[in-house]
Amino acid sequence: MRFPDSFLIEVKFRNDIEETVSRYLPLKAAGANHVACCPFHSEKTPSFTVSKSKQIFYCFGCGAGGNVITFVMRMENIDFISAVTKLAEFARLPIPEYDSAESKEKAVKQKRIFELNREAALYFHSNLVGQTGAESQNALQYLHNRGLKNATIKHFGLGYASSSWNSLTKYLSEKGFSKDEQNAAFLAGISKKGEYIDYFRGRIIFPIIDLHSNVIAFGGRVLDNNEMPKYLNSSDTPAFKKSRNLYALNFAKNTIGSTGSGQAKKYDYFIMCEGYMDVIAMHQAGFTNAVATLGTAVTGEQARVMSLYAKQAVLAYDTDEAGRRAMKKASELLGEVGIEVKVLDLMDVKDPDDFIKKYGRDKLEKQLLRPKGYTETKLDAIYEKYDLDAADEKIKAINESCAELASLNSEVEREVYGVKTAERYKISQENILKEIKKLAAARRKKEKTEMFDAERRKLDGYGDRINPDRALYPEAAKTEEHILGLLLNFPEVYNETKYLFDDGLFVTAFNKKIFGLFAEAAQSGPGFDPVMVTKELTAEETGQVTKMTVSADAKIISSADIKDSLEKLVNALKEKKLNSERKRIDVKDLTASDMAQIIAEKKSKHK
Repeated sequence: MRFPDSFLIEVKFRNDIEETVSRYLPLKAAGANHVACCPFHSEKTPSFTVSKSKQIFYCFGCGAGGNVITFVMRMENIDFISAVTKLAEFARLPIPEYDSAESKEKAVKQKRIFELNREAALYFHSNLVGQTGAESQNALQYLHNRGLKNATIKHFGLGYASSSWNSLTKYLSEKGFSKDEQNAAFLAGISKKGEYIDYFRGRIIFPIIDLHSNVIAFGGRVLDNNEMPKYLNSSDTPAFKKSRNLYALNFAKNTIGSTGSGQAKKYDYFIMCEGYMDVIAMHQAGFTNAVATLGTAVTGEQARVMSLYAKQAVLAYDTDEAGRRAMKKASELLGEVGIEVKVLDLMDVKDPDDFIKKYGRDKLEKQLLRPKGYTETKLDAIYEKYDLDAADEKIKAINESCAELASLNSEVEREVYGVKTAERYKISQENILKEIKKLAAARRKKEKTEMFDAERRKLDGYGDRINPDRALYPEAAKTEEHILGLLLNFPEVYNETKYLFDDGLFVTAFNKKIFGLFAEAAQSGPGFDPVMVTKELTAEETGQVTKMTVSADAKIISSADIKDSLEKLVNALKEKKLNSERKRIDVKDLTASDMAQIIAEKKSKHK
């Protein structure tokens, strides 16, 4: 698909990047730019920068970058065509005719899946509440037996998929949706005989709805716990990314945080549950800040989404071993994005749904008012796991507790919990704190070694998936990027300097490709815009190009003559090409202090 360059530039112009990003992230002014914690990787200190003057974003932490189109692609998990279409519709720009039927189909695929999913959700819901057959009545009775009211069933749009092999497939086909579209939406599979069959059969259906009220996916639960698997969930589709979405966030966000006018909402924290039924039971009891992951443990992307709304979370996970493992991972990932983690004490029951049934909402509300910290919960679990009357068991409990506390970054936390641990096990505070300090030092040493190793690999060019040739030609790649950065920042000088660039100048394939795209765009006439280069690239490749632009821009401030700089860089690149040894950066002999200086310099550039 090729939108006209003039249209792409107009889309960028009509969708200011600062205004667009602020619809997703809380931005803070930082000089001429704005910053935020990056939505694409976990961080506590903002390294995500938005430049209004250049209409670009760039993260100095993970390297994500690009223009307003790239940002929407990454945030919405959609392709270039869909992002352009979305931004054009927002700006009320008429979309040009597509140049092929194939391109048109790709552009509308996500929209069609939204429409298809909505129709499927209505069908499932009608199966549950609008049918008198025994199968539907049995499903409705199951939900009533689980304590759900009709109003709750309607609120969440719950439905039922009959045990028929193809009832949904037939229904959607009659509504005009092709079998391929149903398969792309993960509603129809293909049997061994090559026939299209319903993916969800004989299950309670939980529609998953995004923040824009689109039905993006489904979860399905069997009525009989003996049937396996108990849950089926949609896989990723053009309209859905499992690792980025949360069940019931479309409801929870309305009662968390503050309103646009600063007026306080009902809650300032999330309740994190493991499953759909727990969330629904919480909402029915009035705790509308409950959400759940979608058949997986919490991911870094989900944690970052949550951090946009609240800085606290109470984990209400099942009390079994699987729940404890999930709690540990959730605590780590939520902590990385600055969310304070507490744990709901479920006493003697397994999950929130059972707690409400046994003790009622008032008791649950009291428990939520005094949640335990995750560290305290973990220490309690260790204490209860061992037979403390046996010396070897007691030693294991103490060692495990010390290892847990050594993983804390705060020295104050380590000491406070260390003192409590010493009192609990009747061991001297001095010995406990000494052991925790020793283990913490060993952890820091290991992390430092891993960080140095990672930096060595980066310096040597390994791990660069976008430009793998960097590992062979690191110095040449660096010079190429500087040249490209200058050209992208000052495209007007190209016509006067293009005699410098012969066909074989660029050594690395990726940078050669970028130069080719630039040269074609720069010679097409006035009005050059970087989107004319990046329109053919992936979001990751665009990030690499944006890095060139940002890095070169920082270096050219003291340069009085861009053309002279380009000539020197081109000559330097030609000399590097003549070096038959293909010399690589030798980082093997770098000392720890050398590496520390390199890392410090990187960090200072990112501030």
